[in-house]
Amino acid sequence: MEAIKASGTNQLESEQEELERRKKELKRLESEVDKKIVQLNELRIKLEKLLKQKEAAEQKRIIELAKMYEKMPAEKGAVVIGNLQVDLAISILSKMKTKSAAKVLASMDRQKAAKLTTAFSTLDFR
Repeated sequence: MEAIKASGTNQLESEQEELERRKKELKRLESEVDKKIVQLNELRIKLEKLLKQKEAAEQKRIIELAKMYEKMPAEKGAVVIGNLQVDLAISILSKMKTKSAAKVLASMDRQKAAKLTTAFSTLDFR
């Protein structure tokens, strides 16, 4: 009887030790996960900051391009803007003075001007 009781006690102690070991391992893993979450949040913040800087730099370049195209004869500007990607062309036209943009569109192929006008009126650009 004592041997069975001792055997049961030893097994119970062994199971409790195993439970404690698992608890410690879980706490260690939880701590690692928390550290990784903090690191990921820091990286996300850095990426968001870099994206904002990139967007600001792109907007600055688009404004500079718009100023350059405003100074060009409308016919020459129309040829170049007409060959740009639609998104870029619309961004540039939206930063130009209305009168200059109108001259460029008027000097452009009708279909291209219509396409840009339609895209400009239906899409949300900065």
